Amino acid sequence: MIPLVLETIVRTLGMQSFRWVDDQPTNDDLDHIFKQTSDQFDRLQLKDSMLRDLRAGKASLVTKSSSYAKVLAIVYPNTEIPWDMFAQIFAAFGKRTNPWRVVWFAHPTVRTRPVGSEPGPEHVNGGYTYACTNDTIVIYREEEVCRVLVHELLHAACTDHDELSEIDNEALTETWAELFLVGIQAKGSLQKADALWKAQAQWIADQEDVLRRENKVNDRQSYAWRYTVARRAVLHGFGITLPHPSASPSVGTSMRFTHAGI
Repeated sequence: MIPLVLETIVRTLGMQSFRWVDDQPTNDDLDHIFKQTSDQFDRLQLKDSMLRDLRAGKASLVTKSSSYAKVLAIVYPNTEIPWDMFAQIFAAFGKRTNPWRVVWFAHPTVRTRPVGSEPGPEHVNGGYTYACTNDTIVIYREEEVCRVLVHELLHAACTDHDELSEIDNEALTETWAELFLVGIQAKGSLQKADALWKAQAQWIADQEDVLRRENKVNDRQSYAWRYTVARRAVLHGFGITLPHPSASPSVGTSMRFTHAGI
């Protein structure tokens, strides 16, 4: 049976979208893009690499906008930009007085679980923003761009709780992001949402099991805990129970947070 919270999301969102129009970056946009250099979370220097490729002509800047948002995508020739899904996500968040501005560095490096050690920011992170702002959302991986976009939009939309720690806010935000993404992908179909959630719930349970056993991600002192293992407690608070881990989990060495079908 589909969880009540997910059913509510699906019925509330329904099928929403809009059309993008081609646009050009402003000087402020360009200044903003080139200020996004690598930091303590982007330890693999993915943004720096793409900025170099943009300057060298190996990557290009594609810009589209609407009354909902403006997306500045730094991409390679083979990058697939999910414009339709982007539109559905922004439409689900609704219009704002000032449209969202998102910079996406579509770096192809995927999230990979380290062998025998705890995952750090370089294994899990792929975006950031400032709470309660509309123009500073930055994403720097191609993998799971839609899930990261929903996560960062939640932060930017002032959903953080002042009484919670950063760790607990991240756990809550990530869990909501995955539920929202399933709800948006369902396009108004409860049957599709149920199937997607079953796959995602199994992925969460399997990833948690592997991280606990092989990477010692067992408590909030582990960096990856807030995005992975902590989801169980948040979901329990929503009345959602996870399945038992699979005997042969499919997560392998992937550190992506969502099932590949979502």
